[in-house]
Amino acid sequence: MDTSALTPPRAGRAAGLTVASGLAVLLLASCGASSDSGAAEPANLTAPERQADSGSGDEAGAEFSAEGALEAEDGAESGGDTDVEVADRRLVHTADMTVRVEDVAAAAERAKRLTLDTDGYVESESLSTPRDDHPAGYLTLRVPDEDYEGVLEDLAELGDRSMLERSVQDVTEEVADVESRIESSETALETLRGYLEEARDVDDLLRVEGEIQRRQEDLEALQARLKVLDNQTSYSTVHLTLQPPTTYLEEPVRDSVGFLGGLERGWRALVDLGQGLAVLVGWLLPFAVVVAVVGAWPLWAWRGRRRARRERDSEKAAGLGAGAPGGNDDVSAAEPEPDRDTETGPGTRDDGGLRS
Repeated sequence: MDTSALTPPRAGRAAGLTVASGLAVLLLASCGASSDSGAAEPANLTAPERQADSGSGDEAGAEFSAEGALEAEDGAESGGDTDVEVADRRLVHTADMTVRVEDVAAAAERAKRLTLDTDGYVESESLSTPRDDHPAGYLTLRVPDEDYEGVLEDLAELGDRSMLERSVQDVTEEVADVESRIESSETALETLRGYLEEARDVDDLLRVEGEIQRRQEDLEALQARLKVLDNQTSYSTVHLTLQPPTTYLEEPVRDSVGFLGGLERGWRALVDLGQGLAVLVGWLLPFAVVVAVVGAWPLWAWRGRRRARRERDSEKAAGLGAGAPGGNDDVSAAEPEPDRDTETGPGTRDDGGLRS
């Protein structure tokens, strides 16, 4: 059924003007509240009673705009001028403690039992017990705030407490601010839902729904932040480190005197020298490989030329010995005469003919 035919035009315009004016006041109040970090959002955004006469729709819209703006302004001023009186301070307690114990694993179990007995919980745990090293345990404990001091005393009795650092953070103002914003957001959402029922235009309906969605997201974020603050102020945090006692530390080694001391120091010097030479060889080895590869060909060529020159000298000496007068029995006996048919030294035959 078409409801537009049953609604007078002026009444429809009045309803649209009412919704638009209410949205404008809400947006202006929201911008004013967000600009002030400590001010809460206006909570008195209730629309006045509508005029029953459809002929006075424009006047009703104007009256709503003026009265709603005044109510929003009064609400913002009252929220900004009112100081929040808090009976109990909202504090966040944190402690870092180191305890020396004989048995790290057993002490960690006792620390966890102490925490659970106070209705607390273990947030994180890291236990290391290697055979070749010293064991250690790291625990993050969350204990109720009222049992914080007692738990610290009980943890110190696990062994020998060697370190304790404590810190306190006051978040009272932040908690009060978040709670005030949550209350204002809830009131604004109720007002917007009332506008949603009175919307007669699609554009007004979409604007109201968009504003409701945005306010709902802001409200959920504020509620999540308040939940985190409540947890931090309700449960104190203890970072516990468990370590073995320091008695395992060895006495510093003193150098021996006399012959044995000199022998020991000489041996250590020899070992250090060998290690240094090994490091030097390792450092020079890549360069030696490069030098060997680059210098191999010139060395091979030089040795080839030297071998050829030595062969020529030996051949020349053999030729001169064979052409000497009277011969040399010892040389002839030691070195065979070369074959003249196949190899003749240079100038040997001609020189012999001239001498004869």
